[in-house]
Amino acid sequence: MSSEFSIKCPFINQIWFIRIKYQDLSKYSNMLSMKKPLFLLLSIAFIAFLNLNAFGQDFTEFKEVDKFKLSDYNVAVYFKDPLLELIKTYPDFDGKENQIKRKLLSDYLFHNSLYIFQISKKKEVQKNYELFGNPQKLRERNYFNLNVLKPDGTLEKSIDKVNLGGKFFEHMVLFQSERGKQAIGKGVQIWGYFDKIEPYETLKKRITDLIKMDIENSIPDDLLTKKMATIQPLFDYQKFGLSHIKSRKLTITILQYDSLGNVKNKYPRIETDENLYLSSTSKELIWVMAFPFFSAQDSTIQNGNSIKISSKLENINHYLKDIDVMINPTTKQVERIIGKLIIHGYSSEGHSTSDVLYQVEFASINEFTLPKTIKYCALDDKEFKKPTLIIEVEYELN
Repeated sequence: MSSEFSIKCPFINQIWFIRIKYQDLSKYSNMLSMKKPLFLLLSIAFIAFLNLNAFGQDFTEFKEVDKFKLSDYNVAVYFKDPLLELIKTYPDFDGKENQIKRKLLSDYLFHNSLYIFQISKKKEVQKNYELFGNPQKLRERNYFNLNVLKPDGTLEKSIDKVNLGGKFFEHMVLFQSERGKQAIGKGVQIWGYFDKIEPYETLKKRITDLIKMDIENSIPDDLLTKKMATIQPLFDYQKFGLSHIKSRKLTITILQYDSLGNVKNKYPRIETDENLYLSSTSKELIWVMAFPFFSAQDSTIQNGNSIKISSKLENINHYLKDIDVMINPTTKQVERIIGKLIIHGYSSEGHSTSDVLYQVEFASINEFTLPKTIKYCALDDKEFKKPTLIIEVEYELN
């Protein structure tokens, strides 16, 4: 069969379509297991598996995709295709629901190597630079670390601030046909979502710059991975959530209104989550809004049933300000959080911000309360009659 992906071209501001003929992804799974000489040759020609265990690093299932010179070093670049790995693990992968395929791909990327840049001199391997997904960056756009490995495969250091992410990459099997290559660098609708197909050259430039710094022993300390202290929760709802919430489903609806103030359009979507702590402490707007995770180190001023928060957390301060937490006088549980949400805009003219009103309404679950309905609206809509966005949260408890 063929797969039709819609592509959004940023230069002409319109959507067009390409048809990528890749038959079933499952066909590639079959190719991996065939032993007849003809199919073996095709498999090697197409996938070019390498096994370079002699260098101390296991390159099984990697494909060599590039070679270049860097000063006195030779650099060889290897790529392991997540899609080919997934269809080996899940032979029915191509027939799964889109949302499941997307989740499986994300899980894979957060726990595996994608590229390895190997530098050598006089045919002796000096180091391997492994682009590896960091599961601690679950809700971050740039979730890759760059592990610097000695020739025997042991870790020398890990670079945290690599500033690379993505879900689909140029060297994946889907983008090797002539038409597939047209999608590289563009926004492509795959499995119901638009994702950019990440160009290899962007990734190559960033990693090469980091390799140069490492060769010169000039990697700034603030780029390296450091052990992060666990944030201790401030409120009971956070403690209850950490110990009892197994998963969440967020129904996120954007609303548009006509000139009379009536709802004209609704645009709902669903997001799911199985790691409350990592999501809530991330820098992803929706997850910060849905479960504000304050620190026991934050400054508080209580006045009756109201607690004003001055947070020391970067992600909270990036998105929230003028935070006021309302406490039920009888149960002492949080009933509502109000404040302002900071909307960040980025353009060719630079970075800009604007404020909207923000509200979290809590609902009782067992003996505690948890965030249930989240809204934001214009600053003059103090009664939240015309929210621009509404999030409804459903919880699955342990």
